[in-house]
Amino acid sequence: MSRRYRAILLFPLLLSVAACNAGPGEDAAESGEPVAASGHAAGLGFMRVREPNENAFTILVPHGWQARGGIFRVNAAEAGGPLNALAAKCDLTFASDARGTVMFHVVPDIVYGHVGIGGGFWQPGSVYQGAVVRRIESAEQHVMALFEHLHPGATNVRTLEIRQLPWEIEALRRADAYSNQLLVQVGGQAMTSRHDAAAAVLEYDEDGVRYRQVMATGIVDQPAALTWHNTRTLEFRAPATEFDRWRPVMDVMRYSVRFNRDWVLKETKNQREQADFVMKVFDEVNRIDREMLAKSRVNREEIMNDNFLVLTGQEEYVNPHSGEVEIDTDAYRYRWQTDGGDVYYTDNEDENPNEFLQRTDYKRSRVRPRRNE
Repeated sequence: MSRRYRAILLFPLLLSVAACNAGPGEDAAESGEPVAASGHAAGLGFMRVREPNENAFTILVPHGWQARGGIFRVNAAEAGGPLNALAAKCDLTFASDARGTVMFHVVPDIVYGHVGIGGGFWQPGSVYQGAVVRRIESAEQHVMALFEHLHPGATNVRTLEIRQLPWEIEALRRADAYSNQLLVQVGGQAMTSRHDAAAAVLEYDEDGVRYRQVMATGIVDQPAALTWHNTRTLEFRAPATEFDRWRPVMDVMRYSVRFNRDWVLKETKNQREQADFVMKVFDEVNRIDREMLAKSRVNREEIMNDNFLVLTGQEEYVNPHSGEVEIDTDAYRYRWQTDGGDVYYTDNEDENPNEFLQRTDYKRSRVRPRRNE
């Protein structure tokens, strides 16, 4: 079975992934087990839900999972300045139960001021125009600092792997290529943005449970503004002994995000140039997707190797309603979906979700026919 990789190319304005509260199921809250669509069904059902605060995007979420957070905005007056109030942010957690036994967390982008900002009068730890002054960190350093911040009660922490993600770095560079080009044209080569990205796999104890966790982040350094920030930061965890079984859920959620273009344009409605930039980035995302689908098998394997910490096998499916090719996890043998975007996964060939979900609009997604077949 062939495998595909789809880069998540979200530029800094589109600050993460979110969805509305799917409503906790009591059985899931007690056991943390995957929630099947029916008591006798063997597959795992996902609902396509909307970001609750601003309808910024939709995402597939396992039935019965709880959600906290979403899109939010920083008040510049309360924050001491505008540096963290220029764009929407997202802090969103999906969890199998209240304690977060299995958890998918999107961490918001935070802008920091370089040491030396404001003429050097603001020392590390002080706040300049709404941004904490902090020495810039590599992505590897920052991902570990974030882990310590988000899990202060973790004990017996063991780092299994940590490394840079070259392809994610290239994706960040492409997202900033237009603004960097403008700086170069006016002689500001030294002011162009610089990028880094890394991921880590860790194990640790928390509240009596041994967890395994994947955590990834990007770093964007903007010398022209004397600021830097994290971006595309997420964490996913599950009990260490069950992590491999749960990892496809992370992949389904990551690759299922669909942004609301109306929201994107509204976000930039007062800045026509930024709106044009948004559309250029969308076009660039689509172009990169087409390029990657056309790359050789060897190149795809190299990309996956670069991102092995956070990626698993993918497959191309033909949407039975629209005819469009979609990329999704290959962890399940059969995939069904509705015209509204709900998806049901199973390994049982005889399982038809219409029969036990009282629906008529589920159709099976077929694997895309290969051109060399």
